[in-house]
Amino acid sequence: MKIKTKILWLIALTLAAILSLAGPVLAQERLVPKVDNFILLIDLSGSMFLTQQGGITTKAGLAKEILLEMNKLIPELGYTGAIQSFPPSRILIGPKRYDRLSFEKAIESLPVEGAIYGNQTPLGKGILDLAEVLKSMPPGKTAVILFTDGEENLGVEALEAEDNLRATYPNLSFHTVSLSDKDKEKAILRELSGRTDGIYVESSELVSDKVAQERFVKGVFYRVEAPLDSDGDGVVDELDKCPGTPRGMEVDAQGCPPDSDGDGVIDEADKCPNTPPGVPVDSYGCPPDSDGDGVPDYLDQCPSTPAGATVNEVGCWSLKATMLFDTNSSYIKSEAHPLLDEVATILEKNPQIKVEIQGYADNTGTAEYNQWLSERRAKRVMDYLESKGIARDRLQAKGYGSTRPVASNATEEGRAQNRRVELKRMP
Repeated sequence: MKIKTKILWLIALTLAAILSLAGPVLAQERLVPKVDNFILLIDLSGSMFLTQQGGITTKAGLAKEILLEMNKLIPELGYTGAIQSFPPSRILIGPKRYDRLSFEKAIESLPVEGAIYGNQTPLGKGILDLAEVLKSMPPGKTAVILFTDGEENLGVEALEAEDNLRATYPNLSFHTVSLSDKDKEKAILRELSGRTDGIYVESSELVSDKVAQERFVKGVFYRVEAPLDSDGDGVVDELDKCPGTPRGMEVDAQGCPPDSDGDGVIDEADKCPNTPPGVPVDSYGCPPDSDGDGVPDYLDQCPSTPAGATVNEVGCWSLKATMLFDTNSSYIKSEAHPLLDEVATILEKNPQIKVEIQGYADNTGTAEYNQWLSERRAKRVMDYLESKGIARDRLQAKGYGSTRPVASNATEEGRAQNRRVELKRMP
């Protein structure tokens, strides 16, 4: 048995941890008060100390039992409440801000036995005497919940008393829990509530019926409002960190459209997905590309490349040697002339630009040979550009051999990438 208890305890702890990590995903339905104030009016006249037909508990005892259960169901929504009994009219608690515990203590003080014969039943006067409590109530709608069997043998009648009281306090509603055994009294109590759109219910409906009790308390005290979701994205406003999301757009648990790379631009509008964290982006989700070469600044190892230049994946003005030369050759192929003519045109349009022509080789052959070959190739490109009218003082040829590979020399494809000529803008 101890092992089973430990297992259940561990499961409970695990679930609690999961829920705490998951955080809120739904907002609770909101309880909205229907009234501002309420008064529980309890009839303790002689007839209330009789039992109902076939009953064992007195009517007063039954009223007390129902009141205690009802008190557990009244939400603490800032009501001002009071409890008054009669005869004689006596305030048991309030008017004060309703709290369940203090009202429970006041209800517990209600008697369940008392004098039956010779005890007056002034129901009308008990209603009129509410005026003293109402004077101290804040303005607003007030619900009177009357527990009575409807018997009256003294003074003003209940219906007349209600009319007189409402002439001064028009925002009253009367709700009746009837403990009557007689049709005449039931009819009067039903009309008492009906005049103010109040609720009439018989005690037999409420005894030991939690659903009926909840329905009555809800009918008197509050309504339930579904949480508001103004943009209709399935995430209530209380939790929605992205209000105003267009209808039909997919959102996450916080009501925000997905932003997979976390750059602040939603996937639907992001033209550059998968931007690394921390990289600034524009309104389209793209990192800045200051020189317009198609390689974003955070990857560009050769910033300020002139417009129109062909660049490699790191933004450097690069010409594959395999396009310019035959293998192990420094003589420019005729089919490479259009490519070099393009370079000459760019330099002609940008007379302020000076470039270092950098020759590279793969690691085939000796280091000395690769160095010599890279220098010769750089020199051939410089001579060609000069022949196209580019001033020699704007050009500098330099060979780097196989010292700066951009790909692995273990494959033919990688070696082809390493056999290249790059043009680096000089200060």
